Amino acid sequence: MRIGINILYLRPSCVDGAYIYARRLLDSLALLDAESTYYVYLNAEAAQFAMPAPNFQPVVFPFLPHQRFPRYFHEQVILPRHAAKHKLDILHSLHLTHPFFLPCRSVMTLHDTRFMVPALGGDIYGFRRQVIRFFAGNGARRATRIITDSDFAKREMIAHFGLRAEKIDVVHLSISPLESAPPTESAEAIRAKYGIQQPYIAAIAGSYVHKNMPRLLEAFAQIRGEFPHELVLFGRLPRNVSAESLGERVRTTGYVPDDELPILMNGADVFVVASLYEGFGLPALEAQAADVALVCSTAASLPEVAGDGAHYFDPYDVSALAEALRTCLRDPNLRQALRAEGRANLARFSWKKTARETLAVYQKVARR
Repeated sequence: MRIGINILYLRPSCVDGAYIYARRLLDSLALLDAESTYYVYLNAEAAQFAMPAPNFQPVVFPFLPHQRFPRYFHEQVILPRHAAKHKLDILHSLHLTHPFFLPCRSVMTLHDTRFMVPALGGDIYGFRRQVIRFFAGNGARRATRIITDSDFAKREMIAHFGLRAEKIDVVHLSISPLESAPPTESAEAIRAKYGIQQPYIAAIAGSYVHKNMPRLLEAFAQIRGEFPHELVLFGRLPRNVSAESLGERVRTTGYVPDDELPILMNGADVFVVASLYEGFGLPALEAQAADVALVCSTAASLPEVAGDGAHYFDPYDVSALAEALRTCLRDPNLRQALRAEGRANLARFSWKKTARETLAVYQKVARR
């Protein structure tokens, strides 16, 4: 097969979920498929994005990823010409947008549709939200097949875009191995670097409203007098939480390097995922991989991903979240059982499995 990979969105300076998906998928496809020719379409900033094997050929377009109108022009007008020039059998667009007119069959990955939910803000709002709705919706309808991360996300796409269920393939993601060597510092020294003392509860604050930080802070305030724990929030605060509103015994770390985050997660008595919406929910798997008891929202895809390795709560009910924390903090046997179930749950996920199922989608499209 001759396969195009559309990652014109890629920003190497921003190692987010979309970047990790592209990196891990291409690396894993290279291990499974040495026969196909892959053309990888990149913007100028991503020109040095490493190709994983000789059968992957980079094609660099002369624009930068923050230049949205040049990006859309190249994706909608120039990319189809390259698809014809390279005689592609399939073009796979990996994130949010997809060319409307192509000379070949196509696959589009759409991780979630939170930009269609008015109550969810975060990094997609205003005019940009309308633009993404237009390109994502029309691209999804025109693609030959859609790949998404969870059964929940599939149901959302059917509801928002009117897609046929038969058109959508669910391919789970996985967690990434560390790129660098483990830290040489002890866990105690790494905690001290951030001023963290045990015991503590941990969560990733994220920068998005749907991470539900205000309710987590309110629930912690309800139980704070019953336990000696701090609440430690990794990463940036979302825009609906100010530093002044954090309250007593709440600590923020800012950015934490990938090699230190699992160590800090492991040191917590419980890790909380309080999200109102997740297309997949990698932090739940990251907590299980860090061998920490997981207290998890019942929203969206999270029960599908975390499986039996979590103690669940209704994320809209502050009292339910507070009670879930109480239950786990008071019961070390429950925490031990959750850790064991979490380790068992991880066996369902791997990037090799993701790549194998993606390759099966390509083969399905090519046989049409």
